[in-house]
Amino acid sequence: MVMPFAKRDTYGYAELIYAYDAPRTIGLLAQRTKIAADLLLPLPEDSRFSLRQWAAYARYFTAWDNWQVAYRCWSAQMRDQDPGEHLVFGWGGGVVLAELLLAKRAGFRVAMTASTDGRLAELAGLGITAVDRRLFPHLTHDPEHPPTDPAEVARYRTSEKEFLRTVDALSDGAGAAIFVDNIGAPLYKATVKSLARQGVVTTVGWKEGMRTFNLRASECINRHLHVNTHVWRYADCATIRDFQEDTAWIPSIDPAGIYEFDEVEQLAADYSTGKIDSYFPLYRVNQP
Repeated sequence: MVMPFAKRDTYGYAELIYAYDAPRTIGLLAQRTKIAADLLLPLPEDSRFSLRQWAAYARYFTAWDNWQVAYRCWSAQMRDQDPGEHLVFGWGGGVVLAELLLAKRAGFRVAMTASTDGRLAELAGLGITAVDRRLFPHLTHDPEHPPTDPAEVARYRTSEKEFLRTVDALSDGAGAAIFVDNIGAPLYKATVKSLARQGVVTTVGWKEGMRTFNLRASECINRHLHVNTHVWRYADCATIRDFQEDTAWIPSIDPAGIYEFDEVEQLAADYSTGKIDSYFPLYRVNQP
């Protein structure tokens, strides 16, 4: 497995990512390439899982690291609390799915949004409360260009009210103890509004917007903690891999949904238009 640490800081955390923002690194859309040996992590010997399952490792490694920080932050303020009385909520995506499964292992109530029947069924099958994103279709909000049309404002408020009602019902009125938000700006207003007191909003991504805004006084008064992590720590690579092997914290992958190398362009098109139900879309370079 290719670890993404093109440059790391004194403590082993990634500063520049291999094949992303690190200069002089080659992307992985190649059939042959050269990679430094210290960026290669061997699979467990005689693993009980398939190569296609391990191919989704990066989302799981990222989720493991983010969850460790977010959970400890929440626990710092909520000592001696039973996680079973508190909700961890997420907007959706493979990293969020992996993270919610860790939250479930820790005893929390867990819920996640999805907007297709297939994904809703998958979440329910994993023991995650599936929340239909289609119930609040006008929830996006551009903080830099807020709506001025009264009808648009009304639609947003209706969607926001339904979303907050859903979170309240799942959390017995307390709000989300931990909210995993990798979407960013368009949903950030609703994310923060749904947080419990002493709640944590945690993120590893910015899929639809990097710049977010909040009212610092409100965040202080409500003791909201904001966690931002990126990738994971180099020294934890083998630890996370072994945790996956030992606990079966790893996805099921439908072989029929894997794209061939010459179908990568189609994979990208299908993903961008919402035609892929899998949280872990994959392509393969060579037939196993």
